[in-house]
Amino acid sequence: MTRIRARVAIIALIVVLPAALAGCGGGGGGGGSEDPNQVLDQTFNNPTKVTSGNLDISLNATAEGSQSGSLTATIAGPFQGEANNSTAFPQLDLTAKISASGAGQSFNFDGGLTATKDNAYVDYQGQAYEAGSSIFKQSKASYEQSVKKAQSAQGNQSASLFEQFGIDPKTWLTNVTNEGDESVDGQDTIHIHGDANIDQIASDLQKIAQKTPGGTAQTLSPAQLDQVKSAIQDASVDVYSGTDDHLLRKLSLSLSVAPPASSGVSSVKVDFSVTISDVNQAQTITAPSGAKPISGLLSQLGISGLGPLGSLGGSSGTSGGAVGGGGGPSQAYLKCVQQASPSQIGKCASKL
Repeated sequence: MTRIRARVAIIALIVVLPAALAGCGGGGGGGGSEDPNQVLDQTFNNPTKVTSGNLDISLNATAEGSQSGSLTATIAGPFQGEANNSTAFPQLDLTAKISASGAGQSFNFDGGLTATKDNAYVDYQGQAYEAGSSIFKQSKASYEQSVKKAQSAQGNQSASLFEQFGIDPKTWLTNVTNEGDESVDGQDTIHIHGDANIDQIASDLQKIAQKTPGGTAQTLSPAQLDQVKSAIQDASVDVYSGTDDHLLRKLSLSLSVAPPASSGVSSVKVDFSVTISDVNQAQTITAPSGAKPISGLLSQLGISGLGPLGSLGGSSGTSGGAVGGGGGPSQAYLKCVQQASPSQIGKCASKL
């Protein structure tokens, strides 16, 4: 069980994070009295891009009732992209911490991902593991090719991540208000608050999942969406835009949910935020010392060959020996994970 969870966390670090750094724009300045809709438009649709900074993603969730539990997760660290190349795979040095408890069980994970100009490294339990330049080059090429394809589909070679998916984040808020100026990590910002447009957010998240390579999400039916909406008691979105430049400094979402009585959970509270500091200031990313071949980590986690990490780069090996190829998790594995109960998920490893 622990191995499967650690494996999923590592895969998420390697595969998902680079895409999350590509979607932030900005524009001209103003003050606390600005039209909130205008501030949102300038923040999400202005051509100035965030290409470097320090990222801090935070998720906190608590469940009350006979099946109570909690989850805390953070991903933080610097990233450095290329100002004149929106398709480039960013350099980054991110650490992740996950802590969860419930049903008499607990789970903790500490790890990280570092990507330099020519290699990638995974940190697990305080030890760094080198992916190898061959795997990294193929991963980098695959990422850049997918970004170019998405931009071409939009007819805009400088399209942001949101634009590539045909998404306008300002539509996630309704009943918007300008809450005035607030400081975020020492940066003056305009705080825009609004009710969360659950219909639009659900539709956009499904759109992202379906357009992401390997995505298996299915569209929610109107009845299913109504169930989700009826369970949400309160939902709000807060956007913090730089006072002088309207570059995004923070985006947060808060949800209060009342699950069905049969679930054993009376209420769920979720708080999610993405904060970017030191925006467009140069970041230095260096390789960790004492890195071992990633084959050692895969063996430690009970993964035969490259397994789910095959999507990172075909069959080329690392400096520590050959590792198997592949195109990512099989459909059988994904289906098994989706349908399995927590106590049965370990059996899905046989389908890799």
